[in-house]
Amino acid sequence: MMPVAGPAFLFTLVAEAALQLLHSHSLATEFAILPLYWVAQSLVLTPLAIAVHRYVLLEDVTRHYALDRSDQRFQRYFGFAVALQALWLSLWVWWIIAHFVFGAPMPGEPVPPGAGEHLGWILVLGLAVPLVTGFAIVRVTLRAAILFPAVATDAPGAGWRNARDDSEEHIFRMFCAFALGFVPTLLFDAVDDSILTPEQAGSHPALQAIAIALRAAKSVLIVSAFAAIASTFYVAYGRRLNGDAPVA
Repeated sequence: MMPVAGPAFLFTLVAEAALQLLHSHSLATEFAILPLYWVAQSLVLTPLAIAVHRYVLLEDVTRHYALDRSDQRFQRYFGFAVALQALWLSLWVWWIIAHFVFGAPMPGEPVPPGAGEHLGWILVLGLAVPLVTGFAIVRVTLRAAILFPAVATDAPGAGWRNARDDSEEHIFRMFCAFALGFVPTLLFDAVDDSILTPEQAGSHPALQAIAIALRAAKSVLIVSAFAAIASTFYVAYGRRLNGDAPVA
């Protein structure tokens, strides 16, 4: 797996470094670069995710990393990944509206003077609506999770409706499994947030480089864990996806 994980890490490292260079230049720049960053990250990590799926499900060892954009399997997997990324990015729409219309602070920013005059709208658009939207997106993500291993293995029923129907009764179990599977990534967050604070990293290039490497490693770990866990659930629940039940 290292011939795939290694290049995936290096490409993710480049994306993280580019994001860091453009970080805090301006709010408009950050809004523009974040979708591009997520799409680039999905692009460079798709070969790794497919390799993990195929190893877990088929014991097929991928010998090299390849960004084959002409491959239909790659296109479908990357397309579904970008679609989910777009759903998560939609959360920013509510914060943007609350920020520019009612003066609400963006996540991580101090409360600006005068924001209290529109506190009700700020709480609705900046907190309540994103929470409800986030809950819906989490549910959609969980229901779509077993679609990815189906696409990676060219399953005959690989489609959104079948993934939705196969996972319908198992959402809570899947949520718990993914939450536990991502626990090791909290170590990266702890180091990044407490030891390598933005102030420290900004004044020490070595710490900044370590922080970027940790974030890249975290992305690789999350994608690998997601692919392995999703593959396990696909084996357990993917009857329609695998063509073993009537197609919805």
